[in-house]
Amino acid sequence: MTFRSVVKTAANRNGLHADFSPKPLPNAPGNGFHINVSFRPCDTSEKFENVIAGLLEKVPEMTVFLNSTEASYRRLGNNKAPSYVSWSHQNRSQLIRIPAAFDEYRRIELRSPDPLTNPYLAFTLIIGASLYGLREKPSLPAAADINLFRAEKSELTPYKKLPESLRQARRAAKESEFVRSLIPEPIINIFCEDN
Repeated sequence: MTFRSVVKTAANRNGLHADFSPKPLPNAPGNGFHINVSFRPCDTSEKFENVIAGLLEKVPEMTVFLNSTEASYRRLGNNKAPSYVSWSHQNRSQLIRIPAAFDEYRRIELRSPDPLTNPYLAFTLIIGASLYGLREKPSLPAAADINLFRAEKSELTPYKKLPESLRQARRAAKESEFVRSLIPEPIINIFCEDN
């Protein structure tokens, strides 16, 4: 947020406009706000996998808070922005990517959020989904070690999609007990109103 403010101010002083919206140019990549969840030390692979599984299970319900505008959904699924609920090591077409790590450092990169994300709400939901994964231990689907942007339709059928529109994302959040347990009702109403 500090970086965005500084860049906008510097651009404005020089007669320019810096745009951090999700999809400012229709035929170009959009702006992402990849969020990393770090583990240090991560004493077991099981805990790491539980957190990934928790995030994968809950991310469709929290998408409206990570992608809050119509432009957000023009970005998702284009130019390496994810649209499927999937994970992999190093594969940049996935929703969750596990970057290379050294020694005890490990991290999870969630690639769907965009710069209009309210970080306080996003971090609340991401931490909540991570704790859900640690507590409930949902099963982790197999890694999607394919490029989802180049895959055949038949290869994509096993993967659930993120909400494909703001309306779908609002509905998923409104119906979510998980979201309701972490976000106050007035804030849910602000994000989920159809106006």
